[in-house]
Amino acid sequence: MSIAFIGTGNMGGALLRGILAGGQEPGGVTATTRGAASAEELAAELGIRALSLEADPTANRTAVTGADLVFLGVKPWMLADTLTEVRDALAPGAVLVSMAAGVDAATIRRAAPGHPVVRIMPNTPCAVGAGVISLAPDAQVPVDVVEELTALLTPVGLVVPVEEAQLPLLTGISGSGVAYFFQLAEHLVDTAVAQGLDAEVAARTVAATAAGAGRLLADRPEPAALRTAVTSKGGTTAAALDAFAAGGFAQLVENAVQAAEDRSLEMEAENRGTVGN
Repeated sequence: MSIAFIGTGNMGGALLRGILAGGQEPGGVTATTRGAASAEELAAELGIRALSLEADPTANRTAVTGADLVFLGVKPWMLADTLTEVRDALAPGAVLVSMAAGVDAATIRRAAPGHPVVRIMPNTPCAVGAGVISLAPDAQVPVDVVEELTALLTPVGLVVPVEEAQLPLLTGISGSGVAYFFQLAEHLVDTAVAQGLDAEVAARTVAATAAGAGRLLADRPEPAALRTAVTSKGGTTAAALDAFAAGGFAQLVENAVQAAEDRSLEMEAENRGTVGN
């Protein structure tokens, strides 16, 4: 399979590294970056063909030529110009795999008629092979291509097949969700430091606590049962959890997820009509 990565930033680079780790031949991959230095680094590190827009403004067109899968890693507001630029260079039947949040598949299809579209929503732990990737193919994508794409992405993390309509919700759960855990960790560190603990000790302790909790949850994805197991009646954990409840923690989480989902839907509405005109 021939693969092109258009706009290979942090997230695209993480996916690309995972795909190569899973057995994809480097010789079948072409990637583009904005700067020449980053393209040279990718080529040297991964053994792929890497092109830069700085050195060649037509690099995106060159990259997609003959590609079976085209990963679109550009920012949502750049997608219109990128698709307009490359659409007549796409191979017949090339599948477009979009990482752009807030741009729906119908909008992409209008910009590149005749090409099947898969929307994916990866999160940043993909960079360490521990990500979550929501995957929503449209009806034009052959089943065998979906299976192959799933196999390509599995080394990067958990691949969750969903309907496109569920992507805004998954954005609020897994896409943006890592930041919720980071913010909790940040507040735990700040609280520990404020009460006299050394900052480095606090940061390392919180990081190790989060990593351990994550491992337990991965082995047994039953958060309520794990919480109950560590909570003794009248104990310290119960007192802390009571404080969370008194502060409306559950409602705050619901509000946060809803806010991310709502913003994702707003972005889709904003981008509708800006691509493919």
